[in-house]
Amino acid sequence: MSMPITANAAGKEDVVGDWNKEDGQFAVTFYEDETLKDNRGDTRPYKIVSSSLTVTHDDTGATETVDYDVWSVIPGENEDFGMIYKIIEPGKMKAWNVYKGKDESVWKSTSSDPRILIKETDTDSDTSSDTDSSTDSTGSNYKCEHHYEWSITTEPTEIADGESSYMCIFCGDIKARQPVSADVVIREKLLSSIKNAQAGTTVTFNNKSWRCYPQYVLDVLKEKGDVSLKTDFTYGENNYSFTIPAGSDYTNLEQADFYGFMYLLGAFNGSIVE
Repeated sequence: MSMPITANAAGKEDVVGDWNKEDGQFAVTFYEDETLKDNRGDTRPYKIVSSSLTVTHDDTGATETVDYDVWSVIPGENEDFGMIYKIIEPGKMKAWNVYKGKDESVWKSTSSDPRILIKETDTDSDTSSDTDSSTDSTGSNYKCEHHYEWSITTEPTEIADGESSYMCIFCGDIKARQPVSADVVIREKLLSSIKNAQAGTTVTFNNKSWRCYPQYVLDVLKEKGDVSLKTDFTYGENNYSFTIPAGSDYTNLEQADFYGFMYLLGAFNGSIVE
């Protein structure tokens, strides 16, 4: 990320140490090695590089150019986010949450009212790592200008659903949750197996949680053209198997979004497995 660099207005001696919010709650510790630890216990790099940044504030929609002395923004998969800090007098600084999407040119700030942080002058910075930084970031004493995004917090597997959370990228507060179906993993594995199979081979599907094929499975088989799909399943107390041969003609099938395995069993001359 490029930043317009100006002469440093702050030195490392102005920054290193423990900083609290105005209510006395722990906020951040800056270390000599140019890393910091925030109130959640997360560690990331920082750089003393006085400059300015034009941001659009989420709360007001206004655009403002703010000066800063410390830059601590890290790149993410979909956006860059973090904090910038401005020394306003010895032992006192302003702090802004800032973020920018990968496909965006404009930086945003979660609030037009930056936090004020006070340096703990009687704390030895070499032992500041002992500061209790485990304060619950969603507790009533924590004031975060939340910025929420949907992200996978529990990955689904073939046998268990996962979970997606609408979570603040700064403090981890979760506003909403929704399940991520295990079918996503099953589908991706099946389609990948068909697409990557060698010509003339047969892909076998025997996942017990599926009882039908969506239309897109047949579409992929038709597009591939040279791969067969064998399906083993249980219905009632019996085990069944049917195979959709490579290059099958699907015009005799009823038009539907989903095809039950018992229907396909009859359509492709399947059988009971003893």
